[in-house]
Amino acid sequence: MAIIPVRDEAHWHELRAANIGGSDVAALLGISPYKSKWQLWMEKTGKLEVADLSTNTAVQAGTFLESGIANWASHRWNMDLSKVTDYYTAEDVAGMGASLDYITQTNKPAEIKWSARGHGWQYDGDKITEAPEYYLIQVQHQIACLNANGIEADSGWLIALIDNEPRRMLVPRHDGVVAAIREAITSFWVSVIASQEPDPDFSLDGDAIAKMFGTLPMAEVELDSDAAPLFAKYLDATATEKLAKESKEALKAELLYLGAEKLKGSNQSTEKAIVRCGDHKISISTIAPNFGTEVTTEMVGTRINARKGYQTVRIS
Repeated sequence: MAIIPVRDEAHWHELRAANIGGSDVAALLGISPYKSKWQLWMEKTGKLEVADLSTNTAVQAGTFLESGIANWASHRWNMDLSKVTDYYTAEDVAGMGASLDYITQTNKPAEIKWSARGHGWQYDGDKITEAPEYYLIQVQHQIACLNANGIEADSGWLIALIDNEPRRMLVPRHDGVVAAIREAITSFWVSVIASQEPDPDFSLDGDAIAKMFGTLPMAEVELDSDAAPLFAKYLDATATEKLAKESKEALKAELLYLGAEKLKGSNQSTEKAIVRCGDHKISISTIAPNFGTEVTTEMVGTRINARKGYQTVRIS
C-alpha cells in the first residue's frame, strides 16, 4: 500500500509518468477517443514526448472550474467533498496509480468534469443517467486504487457541469471491470519490459506518428512495394475530399442565392438575417470591421490587429 503526498507539480508529473492513471486506462483498454494504447506505450517508454497541455484552453478551464463545480455540488447536495493532494498506488499491481480530484467523508472518490456535453451524456434532473464509458472506467480505476490501500470504497461519484448546472452519477464498483483494469495494467508493463510495441491505431495516431518523426534521422528510405496501395487510397480519398468540398461550397452558394432572392422582398433590416426551410436554417451575420489599436508613442500612426469586416454564414 502506498499513499504518497504530492510535493509539487513536478513530483505529480513524475508519479503519473511511472504509473497507469485514471486518464490512461481508457487508452489502455482501447475505448479512448483521444489516445490509443500504442501512443500510451510510446509515451510511457519515453519514445514519444508527452504533450504539454498546460497552455491548452480546455485544460486550463478544467483547472480553474473544478473547484467551483465541487463547491456547487457540495452546496446543492450537502456533499462533504475534500480536495485530494495525495497519490494512490496499488503495490499489488506494479505501475498502477490514481490522482483523485475529490473524496467524500465516506471515502467515495469524486471525479469532476466541466465540459460534459455531446455524445454519451444523458441526464434526468440532477441525475446523470448516461456518461461516456471512458469516464466511468476512470472512476472504477480510482475505486480500485483506494481499495488497494485498504480503503473501503464501494462506489464513486461522477460530477459534471451539464447545461450550466452540476449533475451527478453514483458509479458502483464493478468487480469484473476492476479485474480487467488490473490485468490490463499488468500486461501493459510486461509488454514494456519485453519491448513488445503494440500496433498503432491509424484513426487516432496520425498526429502522434507525425510527431515521432521529429525524433528520427532525416534520410531517404524505400518502402516495400505492398505500401503502394496505401498511396493510391490516400490520393483517392484526397480527390473525394476535394470534390465533397466543391460540392459543399456549390450547395452553400445555391442556398444563399435562394435566401438572397427572398430577402429582396423584405422591408425590414436587423443585425442578423435568418432564412428558414422547415427544420433547416441559414444564419447570416455581419461582423463589424476592427480598425486595430493604436499603441506607444513610437508607433503613432500604425495599428495592430486590424481586420476588415466580414460576414459569417451558418447552415444548420
